[in-house]
Amino acid sequence: AAEKLNCCLFVHPWDMQIDGRMSKYWFPWLIGMPTETTMAICSMIMGGIFEKFPKLKVCFAHGGGAFPYTVGRISHGFNVRPDLCAMDNKVDPRKY
Repeated sequence: AAEKLNCCLFVHPWDMQIDGRMSKYWFPWLIGMPTETTMAICSMIMGGIFEKFPKLKVCFAHGGGAFPYTVGRISHGFNVRPDLCAMDNKVDPRKY
């Protein structure tokens, strides 16, 4: 529906891990939110959402989390382990 309406989706993380190692130092907000944002981006890319909806516009909170800084690693993993990463989308994450 968003693509057909030419609307932009805004993705903001929530439900971060708050126990274990993440329970101190406000880590859920300092580390958890950027991590969740990065996971959302990777899930949409690797899940083929942007191939299925090529005109879909998405804005990810927090500057895209850690994605801009880890896209090289994500792309490398995608290319060397397609059996684990490229199951639902064959397009390198750097394309996006």
